[in-house]
Amino acid sequence: MLHHSVPREFEIGDEVALTGTVTSILPSGRALVSIPSYEQPYSVDPPPKTRAGDEVILVGDIIRVDHKADKLTVRIDCGGIITVGHSAIIRLRRHRRPLSR
Repeated sequence: MLHHSVPREFEIGDEVALTGTVTSILPSGRALVSIPSYEQPYSVDPPPKTRAGDEVILVGDIIRVDHKADKLTVRIDCGGIITVGHSAIIRLRRHRRPLSR
């Protein structure tokens, strides 16, 4: 598993990564993934030869920050939207703002 120092201040537009554990492979070939602090299974197209128990990395952009609930809403690159706790984030790349002139 990746371990990185992740700052506590997140902003809309920041790119983040989450680790999910494959719980099962569906007959369609999609995988059900368990994500920490996300209460339901999440379906993804897994990498080839993925099996139950494997970890997958999900990357997406923050679209909402709820400081009171300590939650982030992330639009995952594979198309879904999930809300997770800050502790589920393993990697962060800050959104770069354009330079003002």
